[in-house]
Amino acid sequence: MATLTVETRSQPEKLVSNKTEAVQIETVQIECVVCTETKDFLHFPLSKLSTDCQHAMRVCVECVRLSITADLKNKHWQDINCPECNNRLDADVVLRYASPETRAKYEDFLTKHMLESQEGFRWCTEPSCGSGHIHEGGYSQPIMKCPNGHLSCYVHKVPWHKGMTCDEFDIVKKNPDSPAYKQHLRQQEENKQSEKIIALTSKPCPSCGRNIEKNGGCAHMIYTFHLCPQLNMYRKDKLLFFVPRSL
Repeated sequence: MATLTVETRSQPEKLVSNKTEAVQIETVQIECVVCTETKDFLHFPLSKLSTDCQHAMRVCVECVRLSITADLKNKHWQDINCPECNNRLDADVVLRYASPETRAKYEDFLTKHMLESQEGFRWCTEPSCGSGHIHEGGYSQPIMKCPNGHLSCYVHKVPWHKGMTCDEFDIVKKNPDSPAYKQHLRQQEENKQSEKIIALTSKPCPSCGRNIEKNGGCAHMIYTFHLCPQLNMYRKDKLLFFVPRSL
């Protein structure tokens, strides 16, 4: 009777070979083309920074992070590029590799860009405010009031021209030397000075946040709103408001 001999050495050799290859992959070293440091491949992006990138990832994650920070500081927020080929990075890539501080700033730009694309949205014209909302009154009701009480003109995107309709303001604006326009400018300056005095002589009520000058409570007010912590937006009286992080 014939005897069948089975060779079993090839399989273990294959396993050993695979194990050796795995160890070699884990220790692959790459030189960053920006900082010129040699680092483990895990310190480099595992995928292309942009779909238009036609090169291997030769810039380390740390240099990508620093490049994003520099671009956001020195360029338009939408012009953040690959540090190697200069192709523009998508928002998700920027958010993935940016530092926490840079990511927060970039998210603010994204939020404001999204808000400005909404029909009827306007920013408060008070420089120290920074809030904005969708004004449902539109052109027919041009007086806008922000959550902090500042009045703006929806039509002209300036502080509200008290005592003048929008048509009247158009007329006097064409003649900067007219008494009415000069009075409007003086009124704006007086309002700013009054706000500075209020800020120096009052403090916000711990309950409602309104400025008060007496030791006591404040008028009872009930606000119903839904807060979105990521976008710093809330709804009050069916209007969408944006309040900057610093307020």
